[in-house]
Formats: sequence, C-alpha cells, structure tokens
Amino acid sequence: MSSPSSFPSELLESPTEKRLNFFKNPDITFIHRNLKIAFQKTQRIILEPAGASIILVIGPSGVGKSTLLRLLYKKIIEESTAKMERNPGWIPMVCVEARAPGKGTFRWKSFYEIILKAVDEPEIQQKIKYDDNGIRRDSDGKLVITTRRTTEDALRLAMEKALIYRKPYTLAVDEFQHIGKMAGVELLQAHMDCVKSAVNITKVPWTGFGTYQLLDFVELSTQLSRRTKIIHFPRYSLEFDEDIKEFKRILEYLQHRMAFSETPPLRQKYWEFCYERSIGTIGTLKDWLAEAYDLALSENAKTLSLEHLKETAKKDYECENMALEAIKGEEKLNDSKQKSNNLRIILGLEKGKNQKSETSKFGRNTNPFKRNPKRDRIGGQ
Repeated sequence: MSSPSSFPSELLESPTEKRLNFFKNPDITFIHRNLKIAFQKTQRIILEPAGASIILVIGPSGVGKSTLLRLLYKKIIEESTAKMERNPGWIPMVCVEARAPGKGTFRWKSFYEIILKAVDEPEIQQKIKYDDNGIRRDSDGKLVITTRRTTEDALRLAMEKALIYRKPYTLAVDEFQHIGKMAGVELLQAHMDCVKSAVNITKVPWTGFGTYQLLDFVELSTQLSRRTKIIHFPRYSLEFDEDIKEFKRILEYLQHRMAFSETPPLRQKYWEFCYERSIGTIGTLKDWLAEAYDLALSENAKTLSLEHLKETAKKDYECENMALEAIKGEEKLNDSKQKSNNLRIILGLEKGKNQKSETSKFGRNTNPFKRNPKRDRIGGQ
C-alpha cells in the first residue's frame, strides 16, 4: 500500500460535494495487503487456468471483491493493448454481474442477454450470424434482442457463438452467488451444470466473485470440485498481529484523505470501534467512513468525531450477523490440524491410531451390533 498522502490544501475551501468526491474517488484505490495477494493469485490463474473450468474468488460481504474485479479488468486490458490492436475482434476479459432475481430463482434468459451485450461491438456483425428469432441488429449495427420472441435456447446459442469468437481469457461474473439464490439442491445442481456446459462448449473459463455461499456450489459434486479453483479473499483478523498492523495502516491512509482542518484520529483513538463495526472488511469500512465524513461536512465540523462514527455505523445485530457468516466461511476454507488428521484417517494413513476409540477403558465394545472378540468353543454343546 502506498504511503498516506494528504489532500490538496485548496480542498479545504471547496464545496462539500467536491471534498467528499475526493475521498470516494474510485480511480484512486489503495492496494492493501489482502487485496494485493488476491489480485496476484487471481490474475495468474486467469491467464494460466491450468485446467480449471471455474475460478471462484470467495470472501465475506464488503471485503472488496468488486474492487478486485475492477482492478483485474483494468490491468488485463492494459497489458493486452498491443494484441487487441493486432486482432480487433479479441476481447481479453468479459465482465458481467449476475443480478439477483426479483422473485423465484435465477433467470438464465436475461443473464445470457447481459453477456451478449457485454461482448457486442458493431464489428462483430460480420463474424457472427444471428438467427431471425428475436436476435438481430438495427441500422446502426447494434444488437437488438426482442425478449418476447427470443427463446432461452436461442440466447444461449448466440452467447456461446459470441464467446467462441471473442476468445476471452475468462468470463468474470460479479455477485456469482445470485445464480444459486432461492434454489434447492437439485436446481442448484442444474444451474452449475449450465455453467459447466457453457465452459465445455466455449472453452472459456468462468471466474465467479461472491460470498461464502459459493462453497455450496463446490460441495455439490466431486466432479465440479475437481475443475474448480478457489481463491480466498479474507477480511483482516484480530488473531494475527500482521492483520492488526495492516488494518491500522489502512485507517491512517483513509484519515489523511479527509479534508479537515484537523486530521481525524482514526488510527490513534478509534481503530477498535472501526474494526468492530466493519468486522475487518475494507469495503464496508470505506463506505461507512464516507457516510460519516459526509455527516461531519454537513455540520461544518473541524474533524471526524466518535459521535459521527457511531451515528453512521451499522447496528450491533448487523455486525454480529456479518461476523458469524464470515467466521463460518473461514472455518470451511482455512486448513487446520484437525482437518488434516481427519483426512489422513479417511484415507487410511493413520491406521491403528484410531482403533483404541472402538474399545472403552473398561474393555467393552462401544460399537453397537458388533460383539467383543473372544475364543469360541468348538465341538458339541
């Protein structure tokens, strides 16, 4: 992460909106440690998937997954400029968002339409011929989809043709967990089969960005798990001193971007409260501080106070739910000695070490319907 830089001095005399926009500017992103690690891992796997059909970037809500996707897209496009000039039909990365269904389950028909529009450019009309079943072009060459006439199969076929032609490194899907929203086990399996089939036909891996709910997708089948690569984008945890130091550095960076006559003491005085109400997720933290900053500016305050933070912070029950969900997901993803021992027992690598548990200290068999070993009499009664 770059060192904290103070705001321009003239910003103190600027209108509230300009001061707030300086703090919220999405083009200026502080690359903190966890974001940098997730960025490097994801970029490497996208460019060299090594057989992975589905790449899942998983983390708690508010950790900064959308920011990560934006940075990845920008970096990959920048590094692909020369190749794109040589091949105008190539798109290195296609980014879309899986929208949550208003009611019922995920709607593939509208999702295929979103993907088609994301890969569309006027030049593509010379390469891809669409059927006259609701997918056509207007006089300017722009893609027009008459939803009522277009079937889901037709949209899927057009989407597959477009991806085959564009040949991107990956189809990146933000809010990937929405695909499984309101779906039971069988329907969720069907959704993932759709993804797997699209990857098989187009040879374009999908990269999904979402919450720990994505782990339910992987648990559906060993076949899907074998072809899935998981990248964990975690929050900062109080269990590690390095995480605490990094969280404080992030607070220092943010406090220097607030145009006050007195620098807010976020790191010095309020870091514990900031951690408590953000649970260590930087996206949540920045959105919250922007709201508190706006409140302080509306009051013409000299600095950001604890009262401003408390007024705009999430409620206790919200933070508790966020924390419990994050901890549950972390327990699934993080390796542990117990998990390693269980795996070795399942595979039979720890034979003998677990046999003592079958017999109690009194020598009695604790397994029902299985008698204790003894010598049987032979012969007659």
